[in-house]
Amino acid sequence: MTPSVFKYVVLRLAPDFMRGESINVGIALFPPEGGCSILFLANQKKLQTVDLSWTAAKITEWHHHVQEIADQSSDIESCIQSLSRFGYCASPNTGMFFAPTDKELKQEIQELSDLYVTPKGFVRNTRKKRQPRLISELRQQFKNRQILGESVEDLRDHLVVSNVPIPEHPDLKADFVFKNGVYRITQTLDYRVSTQGAHNKISEACTKTVAAQFAKKAWGEDTLKLAVVNVPEEVADVADPHIDMLIAQGFSVFHATDASDLEKYHFAVTGAPGSDEFILSHSMGIVKQ
Repeated sequence: MTPSVFKYVVLRLAPDFMRGESINVGIALFPPEGGCSILFLANQKKLQTVDLSWTAAKITEWHHHVQEIADQSSDIESCIQSLSRFGYCASPNTGMFFAPTDKELKQEIQELSDLYVTPKGFVRNTRKKRQPRLISELRQQFKNRQILGESVEDLRDHLVVSNVPIPEHPDLKADFVFKNGVYRITQTLDYRVSTQGAHNKISEACTKTVAAQFAKKAWGEDTLKLAVVNVPEEVADVADPHIDMLIAQGFSVFHATDASDLEKYHFAVTGAPGSDEFILSHSMGIVKQ
């Protein structure tokens, strides 16, 4: 597993099997160095809304029991199968995240808790989340070319679709996907941020690289990995190692600020597989710096 990439599955329990109700209570966390940690994230009050018999002692006993099951497994796959067999998780629903520091790991766990265990959707934020600039710009370009789709089903009509979940890894996304003969996945990196923000882009680059690797595994070895970047001159030194990593992982990299480069990107997205120009644009890896 890539360093600092953690896998997880959401844990659930049925406080009352007679009623057939189950609720999410935590995660089984798989660190990159191996092993499994059972993290119980639900509070007692949540359990007691379903079954008043769930005391602190009963929760501790349940936690220890699930940890024992996890400890008996030799790898992630067998552990998830065991947990699934006892009804503690759904085996296909494995997620992952990138956390190079303890602080970021705690933040990711808190976000998972907020999302799956104690959702905060009861107090909704009505302000629409702002879309990253580079993604918005590419969406508009695809729209202008009349090839922008709105849902994953539109891939069948040879349209470009944004924010596509990776099969079996729904927490990982492709910024854009197009399919015509082969899948073409596009990931974006926008460095129009502060210098510190540019340094932090390495986490985003790693996550998007992992997403593309799983996409290729799901959609076939012919899947093309494309990257569009916007790198202002003042942060070029920071961005260069990140872009080198993308190239090493098999991405063709295109610069959004270069009109010629951007046109080559659009051809790489929609060009016919097998054509000389298409093969050339893909095999070059990086087109311009």
